Amino acid sequence: MTKFLAIIPVVALVGMGCGPDSDVTDPSDCNALPEGKIYQACIDKLAPKADRMDAENDPKLFGVELEARWAALGQTGRALRTPWPDTYWPTYADAVNARWQGQATKSPLEKYDMAFNGWTPPAGFDNLVPFKGCGQEFDADYYTQLGPAAKYWSDNKGNKAQRDAWQAADCEEKIEGWWGLCHAWVPAAILEDEPVKAVTYNGVTFEVGDMKALMVMMYDRSSTRFVGQRCNAKNEEIKRDENGRIIDDGCRDTNPGTLHLLVTNLLGRDKRAFAEDRTMDYQVWNQPVLGYRITQQAEIAENAAAKLLNADCETDGSNCEYTWDADATKFVEVMMEVDYITESDASTEPMIPDIASYTRTDRYHYVLETLDDGTIIGGEWISVSATAFPQRVYGLPNSQSTHADFLWLPLSAGRSSNPYANLEKIRMLVAMSKDDQPGETREGKSFVNATPVSIPDNAAAGATSSIQVDEDVTIAGLKVTVTVTHTYMGDLALRLEHDGHTVELQKNAGGSTANLYKTFDVDDFNNASARGEWRLVAVDNASRDVGTIDKFELFVVGGNASAPTAEVFTASPAKKIPDSSATGITSAIQVTGTGAVRELKVTLDIKHTYVSDLIVELKHGTGTSTLHNREGDDSDDLVKTYTVTDFQNVDSAGEWKLVVKDRARQDTGTLNAWQLEIKR
Repeated sequence: MTKFLAIIPVVALVGMGCGPDSDVTDPSDCNALPEGKIYQACIDKLAPKADRMDAENDPKLFGVELEARWAALGQTGRALRTPWPDTYWPTYADAVNARWQGQATKSPLEKYDMAFNGWTPPAGFDNLVPFKGCGQEFDADYYTQLGPAAKYWSDNKGNKAQRDAWQAADCEEKIEGWWGLCHAWVPAAILEDEPVKAVTYNGVTFEVGDMKALMVMMYDRSSTRFVGQRCNAKNEEIKRDENGRIIDDGCRDTNPGTLHLLVTNLLGRDKRAFAEDRTMDYQVWNQPVLGYRITQQAEIAENAAAKLLNADCETDGSNCEYTWDADATKFVEVMMEVDYITESDASTEPMIPDIASYTRTDRYHYVLETLDDGTIIGGEWISVSATAFPQRVYGLPNSQSTHADFLWLPLSAGRSSNPYANLEKIRMLVAMSKDDQPGETREGKSFVNATPVSIPDNAAAGATSSIQVDEDVTIAGLKVTVTVTHTYMGDLALRLEHDGHTVELQKNAGGSTANLYKTFDVDDFNNASARGEWRLVAVDNASRDVGTIDKFELFVVGGNASAPTAEVFTASPAKKIPDSSATGITSAIQVTGTGAVRELKVTLDIKHTYVSDLIVELKHGTGTSTLHNREGDDSDDLVKTYTVTDFQNVDSAGEWKLVVKDRARQDTGTLNAWQLEIKR
C-alpha cells in the first residue's frame, strides 16, 4: 500500500467573518526547527510542480496516513459522527450575544453571565433596547451594563463597529452580512455533542440554541490542520486562460487530487468528518463535510484527458497532449458527489434528528493524475460540458468555478477567545442535557467556596478548602472545578474527600507550568447523598514554589442519570519496557461489536521504578491520546484509571493500541496489564 504520512503543524483558526486566518508565525530559519517538526512555509515549494499537490495542497498536512492508489479507495463514505446544524451567528446581529428568541429573552451570553459570573441585571436593564441596525436608535447603556462575558464579546467580536457608526453613511459597510462564526460553528459541530434538552443551572434555563451558541464561541480559535489557500478575489475578478482554467494558484486550489485523497480516506475509510470552505471566491462559507459518493470513475487515455481540459483539441482527440503535469503517466476521470451540512436557525430543539433537511450536495468533475501504479499525484478541475465516460452523463458541473476553496481538519477548541467563559462549564451543560429523561428539564446545583486558602510549602498536611452541603440530593453526576494559583504545578497533589471516601484528582502533573483551572468528572460518589462536608485537599510535595487554593466548586446533578452499560476489554501482556527507547512497546486490544464511544476509561497497571521516565499513549484509528507524559517525579509504578475524551463519538470497533515508552536511562519496568472500559 502506498502511503503519505508527515508530522505537520497545528494551526489556530481565528479571524473575522466565517473565514479563518492563521495566527501561527512561520519560522525564518527552516533548518532550526525542533526535531521532528515541520512548518508549511518550510515544505519545498518548487517540488515538483506548482499546480498539482504543491506545498499548500499537500494532503500530508492533515497529518493522517493516506492510501494513495485510486483503485484501492472506497467509492462511498459517511462520517460516523454527524455534525449538527446551527446558525453562523452573524456579526451584524452581535453574534452569540444576540437575543435570538426575541427582545424579552436574554442572549446566550447574558444567561452565561447570570449563571456562572455572578452577574445580576441592574434595575431597568430589561427595558433597554440593543442595537438593531444602522440608522435605528438604541440604548448605549445596554452595552455598558452587560455582564463580563457578554460585554467582552460584544465589544471585541460583535457589532460594535456598526454601533459606533450607526448614524454614519458608511455604517452598513462596517460589517458584511456574511461575517460570522461559521469558522467556529463547524469545528464545534464536528467535535462536540449536540444538546438534547433545555437545562437549568443556578436558576438560569439554557435552551438548546443557547448551549450551541456558547460552544461555538469557544471554538473561535480552534486548532486545526489546513490544506489549500484562500482565494481573495471576487468571482468576476478571477483570471482564467482560454480553456477556463484559473490562473491564480489561490483560486485554482483545492487541487482535485488532494480533495479526492482526503474525502476517500477520511470519510470512506475513517468515517471522520472534516471542514471545507465550499465557495471558491473571497467569501468564506465553512461547512462540515458529511459524506460522499463516486458516481463515475474510469481510467482514460492521455488524449482523452487533454481533450477534457483543452478546447483546442481536435474533435476526435488527436493531436491532444496532456501538458499540465509531465510526471503523470495515467489519468482517471471522476464524478463525485459530496454531502455537507448547511446552516439552520437557532432552535430550542436538536437538529440532528432532522439532519436530512440540512444536508446539501455538491457535484465535482475532475481528472486525477497518477503514476503507473495508480498513485495519485494531482489533478485538474474540468469546466467543459463533456466527458470521456461511455455512458451519457447529464448536468455536468463547471468545477473550475464551483470547487471547494480550502479544506481543514478540526482538532480541538484551541485558545479561548473570551476570558470570562469556560469550555468545561459549557460542556457540563451539554452533558446534563444529554442525560435528561424524555420530556424533562434536568436541573443541577452548584456549591462554591471562594475563600482563598494558602498551600503550605512542602508539607504533607497540605491545605483544605471545605464545602458544607445541607441538602439531601442523590448524586447522579458530579463535577469538581478547581482554581489554584501555584508557580510549579508538578509539586501538587489534589484529592477530594467526602463521607470517609477519598478520590485522587491529580498528582504531581503539569511539570513546570503555573496555575490550574480544571473541571474533573467524578463518578465515585454516584447514587450517594451529597449531604455533608466536602473537602478539597491540596498538598505541595516539594520545596520552594508556593500557591493558593482560590476557588473550589461542586456541581451536583440530582436524580438517577441514565447511562449506557460499560463493556470491559483487557490485555495482560507482561511486556518489559525497553530502557531509554523512542519506540517502546505496543500492546493491542481488539474491541468487538459496533457503536460510537460515549464514555471511555483506561486503566493501567505498569510496574516501573521511576514513572516520570514514561510516556503512555492510547491509539485508535487516526487518533492518539496521551495518558501520561513524564509526570510523577520519582514515584514508583503507574496504577491508575484515566477518563479519556479524545475518542468521544468515534467508532469503538477495531484495534486499540497502548504505546509505552521509557525516555530516560537507568530505571526500568513492565507493562503488566491494561483495560478499556467503554460505554457506547
